[in-house]
Amino acid sequence: MNEYRLLIERAVDSVELKDELDVVAVEHATAELKAAIVNDKDSGQRDVEFALHLYLFDLAQQLPVTVGSDSANLKRLLAAIDIATLFSDNGTTDGSFVFMLLEETMDMVSISVASEIFAHVEQRAHVLRRGMTATGGKGIVMLKMCNGLLRRIPQATMSEFAGRVQVFVGNSFALSERSGVNLRGDFDRTSVAQPANVSDEEDSVYQSFWSMQQFFADPQLLTKGEEGTGVTQFINAATIALEEFRKTNNSRS
Repeated sequence: MNEYRLLIERAVDSVELKDELDVVAVEHATAELKAAIVNDKDSGQRDVEFALHLYLFDLAQQLPVTVGSDSANLKRLLAAIDIATLFSDNGTTDGSFVFMLLEETMDMVSISVASEIFAHVEQRAHVLRRGMTATGGKGIVMLKMCNGLLRRIPQATMSEFAGRVQVFVGNSFALSERSGVNLRGDFDRTSVAQPANVSDEEDSVYQSFWSMQQFFADPQLLTKGEEGTGVTQFINAATIALEEFRKTNNSRS
């Protein structure tokens, strides 16, 4: 076990962090570690997974509540995640191993540090998502990790981070994925907010913006009434609202 720890530390020090996973460079850095796993056919995979667990656990405990991107321990942690990402992808370890590591690591660090780690995960998404399904394997572990993050993220102060997590999940599966399809056509029609009274000159934009909510709450309204009425109403309201957004954005630039 100590042998694997030393090989992991040596590999981590050799990994150069880049915006995207440099597979060739990480393979070169982990060549000695990979050889040790192959030679230990009986327990190599199990031992290296356990050694990586302990290594990341030790690093996570040393990280403060807030940490800069230039933190040496954070860089080591991200480099270890790159190694786990490669090993999970090429079959050296279990395919879901990297997400198990990520889930445990982000549970141990502050939500601020978790945001830094998740930014690294987003940059490796194309590798992490390879062969992913929502019904088993690493897809289930990824969903568990993201749901755990969403429960911890303070919505009032870190809503952007919550949105990034939700986008990551949404982009991980096809639109036709059965678990994400509203098969029964159920909608929550009770949560449509009622717009407040506003001045006459604001009324058109305000009413148009809030009128769209009824269609989001019950998309079937698009097909009700005379042919095309619902769709036309929605498009008109969306056009007015989007044009107002453009004007506001242009006035700030």
